[in-house]
Parts: sequence; C-alpha cells; structure tokens
Amino acid sequence: MSSMSNTAPTIYRTNIQPEWLDHSDHLNVAYYVLIFSKAGEALLADLGLNAAATRESGISWMVLENHISYHREVMLDQTVRVTAQLLDNDDKRLHLYFEMWASAEDGSEYLASSLEQMAMCVDIKLRKSCPLPAAITAKVAAMASAHADLPKPQGIGRAIGIRR
Repeated sequence: MSSMSNTAPTIYRTNIQPEWLDHSDHLNVAYYVLIFSKAGEALLADLGLNAAATRESGISWMVLENHISYHREVMLDQTVRVTAQLLDNDDKRLHLYFEMWASAEDGSEYLASSLEQMAMCVDIKLRKSCPLPAAITAKVAAMASAHADLPKPQGIGRAIGIRR
C-alpha cells in the first residue's frame, strides 16, 4: 500500500475497459462494484489474507454490507485508483471506506465513487464468523494506527432516503 500524509493509501489501479460501459457510454454500476471488489482483494492481500492463505488456513472474509455513492461519471480508458481507509474494527469485522479517484484529461483527479463497507472474517469450512488470525490482527492494528489521524469521511453511516 502506498501512503500519503492525511490521505488514505492507494491500494488498486485500473483502466476502464470497453466491456464495462453501459448504453450511456459510461461505467456501468456493476463494474464500480467489481473495481471496489478488486481493491478489497488487494487490501486483504496486503493484510496477509490472499487466495493462497485462504486455501491454506480456511479463513477468508465476506462482505456484510456495502453503501456505494456515485459522484461523477467515469468513461472508457480513464484510469481510476482506489484508496482504502479503516474506520473501525473488532476481532472479526472491518469497517472500511473506499474512494475511487478518476484521472481527468487535464491530469487532475476527481472523486468518482465512494464505498462504505462492513466485512467479516469467516471460517470457510464452517461458513461462520471467526476471529481474525493473530498475524492479520497485528496488521489490522498497524493499519488502524496508521489511519487513526485520517479525517473521517463525510456521509459515513448515512441512510438512503429522499431529503425533503
């Protein structure tokens, strides 16, 4: 993971592919989820829970809830990068916040989408929650410490509804 001061680290980058576009010629909502999912896999790998570790230990994670906001369009061939911030955790769960930043033609970036997520550690054989392994708990603790001074993102925990 790369790290910048006062900014959550970038954990994933990709370019928008033609098959990811919808009939409006912008990124289809399903592919925002795909990109965030790939970013989550990269984050887990950084924490020591990649596919090989899951096969060996029988421990993985499952997403319990996602809240995605779509801020601005993303188009064909644009590069996007995803940052991840750990908001909270306990012995089984991670409360995460991801932002997708898109590169504009002038070289600047803009916030394209954000995702608030609750994920849980699971024993794949039992299909039940379980505590994070000690090695991963140590890495999560280090991540929590590194992210402790990051600003809290706006809109965390908000409910969907029509404002009147």
